[in-house]
Amino acid sequence: MEIDQSLDLSQETLFDRLILFTTAGMFALMIFLASFQVFARQLSIPISTAWTEPAARFVLIVATFFGAAVATRNREHIRMTFVLDKLSERRPSLRRAFDCLSSVLVVVFLVFALAGTMPAIASNWGSSLGGVGFVTSGMLYLGISLGLICMLIYELQLFYREYLQTTFRDALETVGGPWN
Repeated sequence: MEIDQSLDLSQETLFDRLILFTTAGMFALMIFLASFQVFARQLSIPISTAWTEPAARFVLIVATFFGAAVATRNREHIRMTFVLDKLSERRPSLRRAFDCLSSVLVVVFLVFALAGTMPAIASNWGSSLGGVGFVTSGMLYLGISLGLICMLIYELQLFYREYLQTTFRDALETVGGPWN
């Protein structure tokens, strides 16, 4: 089985490019910070690198949520393809209903996750994480929330395109709409 590693999008928008470049930049920054720390330790460079480890960790946490948004946009999250393929062979309409229910559950989860991070931003905005003086817990929660918001935007776009728009078009076709 070959995995498609391309990020080629059929309709790339400015929002898509912004999220992709932001995510790639965060992962590049994380790799740079971790590599800098390793080289500084191995070469005994007399520069304090204690801040690079927590900084790389914080960037990894936020970048993971933005990476999940990119995966959501490309429909590359883990799925039970064997079960779903067997389901679509026998009952294609049931497969469509299962996919629709799955999308609704993901949207509900993202809304609850956002509802949990929003109060955490406000209540932890001034609390220090340690290691990197200017980064607070609230800022970390803000980064996580932004990644969750991007995922929610992509999930809602996909839900609209794949279920609402096609269902509406199918309903119009059955009553002799403009697509006939």
